[in-house]
Amino acid sequence: LGAETYTDSPLAILCHQPAAFDFPRQTLPPHFYYTGPYHTSESRMSVDFPWDKLTGQPLIYASMGTLQNCLTYVFEAIAGACKGLDAQLLISLGGGSEPDSLPNLPGNPLVVKYAPQLELLQKAALTITHAGMNTTLESLTYGVPMIAIPVTNDQPGIAARIAWTGVGEMIDLGKLNSDNLRPMIQRVLGEKRYHEKSQKLQQAIEKSGGIDQAIAIIEQAINPISGS
Repeated sequence: LGAETYTDSPLAILCHQPAAFDFPRQTLPPHFYYTGPYHTSESRMSVDFPWDKLTGQPLIYASMGTLQNCLTYVFEAIAGACKGLDAQLLISLGGGSEPDSLPNLPGNPLVVKYAPQLELLQKAALTITHAGMNTTLESLTYGVPMIAIPVTNDQPGIAARIAWTGVGEMIDLGKLNSDNLRPMIQRVLGEKRYHEKSQKLQQAIEKSGGIDQAIAIIEQAINPISGS
């Protein structure tokens, strides 16, 4: 759709990110709403997870989502970059393959086929992500800074927002290797500014309304009487 159609549309437009996680906008239609994310643990499938294997060290949670999760060399680079750090690396394969199908990764990270992401993000010190919107917003919901490795679609734009808002850093897939990634991990883990920015976005999400705000907007749109 062209910009004119987008601006003139009478439909309510719901954006499931907080305004603080977007670039400045000079023109938005009056019926555009930043509602914040809608995720909930109640809607997730139960996942068995070896909680006893968590060491108590700062947790680095790495996931490339459920579509770009067969990039073995990405996981090799992440594992190599984390080797020797005072942190535990957890890699979730998102159902893309079995842990046994991967080569022996440097540093012996914990690798699982699926992970209870929301529960783990409550424990994480850092998320390494493909910059999918779901994982990004879920990380921010718990104030977790990120390193983004965008692959395709909207991911470069989301990764750019991660860097622009100061909640993390991004690295191009073509430049990814352990040597480039390791100092980035050390910065995001070690410098307070990333955690402080992530906590500010966490607060913005808490104030954005989420699913309740979205429901209220929809009900007002379909029932003008209730909105009067």
